[in-house]
Amino acid sequence: MKVTVNRAGAPGVNPRAIRKSCMKVMRAEKARKDAVVSVSALDEAEISVLNLRYLSRQGPTDVLAFPLGEESEEGYLLGDVVICPEKVMSRREEYGVERGRELEFVAAHGVMHLLGYEDDDEEGAEIMERRLREILGLPGGDAR
Repeated sequence: MKVTVNRAGAPGVNPRAIRKSCMKVMRAEKARKDAVVSVSALDEAEISVLNLRYLSRQGPTDVLAFPLGEESEEGYLLGDVVICPEKVMSRREEYGVERGRELEFVAAHGVMHLLGYEDDDEEGAEIMERRLREILGLPGGDAR
């Protein structure tokens, strides 16, 4: 398993911590051993363009996930996760995680989407949130 963090120099981005949280999710959810995930940090303008293009939603969001599921020379391309540090920091209180760990949490949330979790309705959101917190050892997680 491999996680690549792009634009690691963006404010508040700790590539090592992001890789670690994403890998925890991939291992816990038994992703393929050759799975590859890319995590990129974009500013609000850049993520707004993607949000409009792919989800028809106006404005910036904290995270987008683009599942690929393709074989490559590098391994099995699970997909791309795009995070927006500015947006994450403006919503930091909503995540209920230790200060400074918000980007790790949001990136791991994106990986959950790549692995098939959906949060389009209340039930799916609760299941996904509970499982993510369980994997990351955060309050609010419990055994399935």
